[in-house]
Parts: sequence; structure tokens; C-alpha cells
Amino acid sequence: MNENKKNLRGFTLVELLAVIVVLAIVMLIAVQAVLPQMERARRQSFAIEANGAIDAAQAYFMSSSLTGGDGFPANDGDTECVTIDDLYAGGYTELDDDYSGKVVVQKKGNIHIYYVFLEKEDTWMVYGAGTDIKYDGTFNGTTNEEITEENVVEYDPEQSDLATCP
Repeated sequence: MNENKKNLRGFTLVELLAVIVVLAIVMLIAVQAVLPQMERARRQSFAIEANGAIDAAQAYFMSSSLTGGDGFPANDGDTECVTIDDLYAGGYTELDDDYSGKVVVQKKGNIHIYYVFLEKEDTWMVYGAGTDIKYDGTFNGTTNEEITEENVVEYDPEQSDLATCP
């Protein structure tokens, strides 16, 4: 009977502590590897939403052109603007109250160039992306480009005054 009790004994406190320390080290390494990937995924997701804003603006201006409203800019160099709030209210996008900003479209020759200014709750922003030339206060892009995670930056309140159309 005494021999059976010896075989049923559990782990010692030192053994349990060693296992906990090893698990903590493994978790620390795993968290350090996963957090940057999560940040990158958030930026990619926001870039996809910004590209969706361009698609919504295209639909908005096309619809407006067909119904007799202000559609795409007609003359070379002219610009038109639509806010994210207007796109949401018109049912063109699912970007809700968490988002603010605008999409500016400019006619250049036979094409329309899109500039996106998009913010999300003082966290992320896309500042004039969507063309081959970085926005510098003037609309001088020559071709449209896909918005990528590199275009997504931390929110800057000094640049957020461009969130509404003039």
C-alpha cells in the first residue's frame, strides 16, 4: 500500500515553475513574431478600404452623370470632390461613421485621376494616395495606382483638415 502512494505523487513545485517559465518564454517569442504581422494586416485592410472608396466614388460620379447631376469633371484640369459621408449616405460604400475623408477626381486628358483622403477614428489615414505622384498640395498625378499598405500612415491631425470637400 505504501509503495502505491509513492507512485501516485505529483510534480514538485520546482518542476511546475520550470514548465511555467518555459511556456512564458515560448509565448513571448510567439507574440513578438505575430504582432508585426497583425499591424501589417491592419494596414493592408485599410488600404483595401481606401481602394474601395475610389470604386464608390466612380459609381457616385457615374450615377450622377446619368441622372443629370454633377458628374465627372468635364474639362481638362477640372476637379470634383465627394465626401465619404456622402458616399455612405448614398449607399455607394459601407464605410460608416468611423471613417471620414473625401475622394477627389481630376480630369487629365482622357482619364480621371483619383486622390483619396481617408481617416479612421484618429488611428490611420491615407493622405492623397491613388496616383503615381505623391500628393504635395497640388493635384499633379498622371496615372491611377493601387493604394497599398505603404500609403497608410499614422493619423496626423495637421493633415486631417483636408477631410471635407471645398
